[in-house]
Amino acid sequence: MSIEALRPDLRGTGLWAKVVAHFETMMGPSFGRPAEPVDPAISADGGRVACTVTIRDDLERAGRQAVLVVGANEVLVAADAWSVRLPRFAPKGDGLAVLEDRDEPGVFQPSLVVGGELRPLPPLPGVVEQVVWSPDGTRLVALVADPGADAAGAQGSGRMSRGDAPAWLPVVMADVPVGGWRRLWTITIGDDAWELVSPAGTTCWEVAWHGPDRVVAVMSTRPEEAAWFDARVVSIDVVEGDLRWIADGDGRCVGLPAGSPDGSKVAFVRATCSDRTVVAGDVDLLGADGTTRTLDLGGIDVTWQAFRSDGVLMVAGQRGLETVVAEADVSTGEVHERWRSLELTCGQRYPELAVSAGGIALVVEGYRQPPELSVLGDAGAPTVRRGFRHAGHDAVLADAGEVRSVHWTAPDGTAVEGLVVVPDATVHGAGPHPCVTYVHGGPVWAWRARWSMGYAYTLLFARLGYAVFHPNPRGSAGRGEAFRAVVLGDLGGAESDDVLSGIDAVVADGVADRDRLAVFGGSHGGFMAAWLIAVSDRFRASVPYCPVTDWGFMRLTTNDMAAQDHLLGGRPGRDPLGAAHRVNTPTLVFTGSRDLITPAGQGLAFHRALAERGVPTGYVEYPLEGHGVRTFPAQIDFCARTVGWFDHFLA
Repeated sequence: MSIEALRPDLRGTGLWAKVVAHFETMMGPSFGRPAEPVDPAISADGGRVACTVTIRDDLERAGRQAVLVVGANEVLVAADAWSVRLPRFAPKGDGLAVLEDRDEPGVFQPSLVVGGELRPLPPLPGVVEQVVWSPDGTRLVALVADPGADAAGAQGSGRMSRGDAPAWLPVVMADVPVGGWRRLWTITIGDDAWELVSPAGTTCWEVAWHGPDRVVAVMSTRPEEAAWFDARVVSIDVVEGDLRWIADGDGRCVGLPAGSPDGSKVAFVRATCSDRTVVAGDVDLLGADGTTRTLDLGGIDVTWQAFRSDGVLMVAGQRGLETVVAEADVSTGEVHERWRSLELTCGQRYPELAVSAGGIALVVEGYRQPPELSVLGDAGAPTVRRGFRHAGHDAVLADAGEVRSVHWTAPDGTAVEGLVVVPDATVHGAGPHPCVTYVHGGPVWAWRARWSMGYAYTLLFARLGYAVFHPNPRGSAGRGEAFRAVVLGDLGGAESDDVLSGIDAVVADGVADRDRLAVFGGSHGGFMAAWLIAVSDRFRASVPYCPVTDWGFMRLTTNDMAAQDHLLGGRPGRDPLGAAHRVNTPTLVFTGSRDLITPAGQGLAFHRALAERGVPTGYVEYPLEGHGVRTFPAQIDFCARTVGWFDHFLA
């Protein structure tokens, strides 16, 4: 059987040209210009906002990052040969810190921006992942990962650069998984050296100031990625070196530390999680009296927080399918919702923003609104401070279709919701349409109405005439801890019923053609794309990428077995590989050679099990990709093969 998607090289084919045309239409007008804003920041007086932007010259090379500062004038802090990213304004004064990788790609170091020019700070031993200003704007704390430390799965997995180590040097493991430490360093602006402030034998995952001389951090006593699941919240005196334990997860994970400027209060989030850097849950507040209480925030699963003043905590998060921004008076408990929206959202993997005494900055986007650098005023509606929309966006929006919310009831009576993107009826007819069910990763994560739903694929599928269903089954954020935690010990159980009954709902609504259904997903979504075809014969095609297919073997090869143990809850997992004898659905599997979370062998074994039985199948492994296919031109190839697979079996 000849399937174009399985050709070794798609370049020069009609399938490749079709996908390239989509990306060139959408992105071409922005080549050579700042685009794709992320990482908002706002100055102490609110007069300047900033963000990280990407400058691409074509689709053949990775873009370089720069920092765009918008005030009375617009300043682009950029370099031709390296990237600049993650702007952070000082809470007082005019200080602006950024990270740049001038000495080695990906090895970021801190610099100050003075008069629009980069002024490097003394270098640190490793890769700087985070810098945070002290409340008085006189000091910085930096979170520094050792060379070779693991990146989180949500960041693409793989390892940090190992500096000057030769390429042939092996990765060596002893009795525990390999992993580099992450340490905290501080510097007073004007000094010529950093000081190490985190104790030996600790690794720090996140940090914030509380008061002028203390930081609050999420910290573990082991360096490997899996150690994050046992992390604690601690307070460290950066002058005296005193470390105080504040709290652990009490069966959950902890993250998103925040401290009041006067040092009297600390806030952190406890939540059921499946990935480091992907935290959505309940806010616990430690007050000056030493007692901890959980804030009642009206059902918001908090995904970002910071103290705007000593008594006001700003939060952003998800409630159902809505993005919500609110402020809480931590003394009275009164909560004021500043903005909420179903059609628009902010932040990347989860809602996030930036605050100062002078204002609130956020990058606002929606399925039909490309990302824009905005500020949130007292009236509640975001105001664009710097637009990025261009002719390419307008061109693809002409036939992008629309996003609709979907609500249904699972077989056990549980209310479930999601979003479905419906193709443009003037181009593709009223439907029903061939439908791709896109299962999100995690499993503790959630869909919301982002530009192209946050990935390159949905907008492409919709323009080609596919409806794309995005369910938020049990395990998803936005519905509270009980809804998230149901998935523990039941991976592929109730969530499968949720997804399949959701497909029934979009079929009943006339959106999806029951005879032309496909399933697609990465990471945990890849597991589901492999598992659902073992429990249902309704799908005509499946594309799992970076999947888990054998939980037992995965535990011995992943760099994050703690995540797996946490999710399985001591129970045996449902293995797509063990159920491969029940699969007849044509399946195309994608993996990345550098993936440490779900190693490539997981997908390869599933492909071979299907091939042995004569099921139409293919296997594609990208040598320079990790957890997900993220860079051009590999992403063009990934999209072309996926579209070709769906076109072949759902035409």
